[in-house]
Amino acid sequence: MKNGIKHCCRRTGLYRFLSWLHREYLEDQKCCYRPGQFCFYGESVRIGHKVRINRPDRVILKNRSSIHTGTVINSTGGLYLGENSGIGYNCTIFTAQHRYRNAETIPFDKMAELKPVIIRDFVWIGAGVMILPGVEIGEGAIIGMGSVITKNVPPLAIVIGNPAEVVMYRNKEHYEKCKTDGKFQPITVDHYETHLTEAYKIRYPDIVKELGLG
Repeated sequence: MKNGIKHCCRRTGLYRFLSWLHREYLEDQKCCYRPGQFCFYGESVRIGHKVRINRPDRVILKNRSSIHTGTVINSTGGLYLGENSGIGYNCTIFTAQHRYRNAETIPFDKMAELKPVIIRDFVWIGAGVMILPGVEIGEGAIIGMGSVITKNVPPLAIVIGNPAEVVMYRNKEHYEKCKTDGKFQPITVDHYETHLTEAYKIRYPDIVKELGLG
């Protein structure tokens, strides 16, 4: 009798919904972090929903730094995230790698190589970026979405691609003036402005109109 009731309950939508809700709650609990778990946790730090950090005790988060939703960080080798720097949605950062050069076994041996990742101040990392172990990203750099960072990025560089390459540099004079004047923008934004060229409006008039962008 009891088994029959249990079987019927499992077939109901309510049971499936409550089971899903319970699983979601347990997953969320795994991704909830407290300042005391980190090596350093500055002021006004923001960590998004479902961010996974395997070793928060080896992570330094400076003032006003942020990590957006869905990012996965293997911080065994150490991660430094500078002031006013942000990591976008669904990024992946590795600070450790398998040792395969002259390894005693194949495809690699039992020893892991730890290589810290350093992200300096005022860096913006776009969505879906992957950062490999041992990389340093210089102050003020911008990493385009979907890029794969395999080597150090110079200060003020704008990079994109797989592997990422420098496409241009920020205006140093303007950058330094903003720093001197204290013009720091939080990583989150609350104002939006549409930028459409006349050529775009002419080419896609119907879509522009339907989206209310005209």
